[in-house]
Amino acid sequence: ELLVKEKNRQQIMGKRLEASHKRMLKAFEKEIAWVEDRLDKAVEKEASWSTKKQLLLIVPGIGNTLAYTLLADFPELGTLTNKQAAALVGLAPINRDSGKLKGKRRIFGGRKSVRTTMYM
Repeated sequence: ELLVKEKNRQQIMGKRLEASHKRMLKAFEKEIAWVEDRLDKAVEKEASWSTKKQLLLIVPGIGNTLAYTLLADFPELGTLTNKQAAALVGLAPINRDSGKLKGKRRIFGGRKSVRTTMYM
C-alpha cells in the first residue's frame, strides 16, 4: 500500500525532492522483496502450505500476494463448498428481505483482508 501511495505521490514531487523520493521507493521495494523471500521460505518449510500454494498459482489471476493471503487468512480453503467459501469470505450476496419487503442483495461481512485482496 505504501509503495503504491508513494508512486502516486511521485507525480506531484518537485525536482528538489525527486532524488530523495526515488531512494525511498527503492527502500520500499527492497523491504517488500525481503518480506516476500521470508514468506517463500516459510511456506516451503510447511508441506501442506507449499502444496496449496502450488495449486493456487496454477489458477489464472492468482499471484503470490493472493496465494499468501489465502494461506494465512483462509485456512479452511479446500474443506468448504463453493457457497460456504463465498459466504465466509464475504463475496456471497446476502438478501435483505423481511416479510413482503424485498431488499437488494449485497456482499458484506466475512474476512475483509481476503475479500480486498481478491478484488485487487
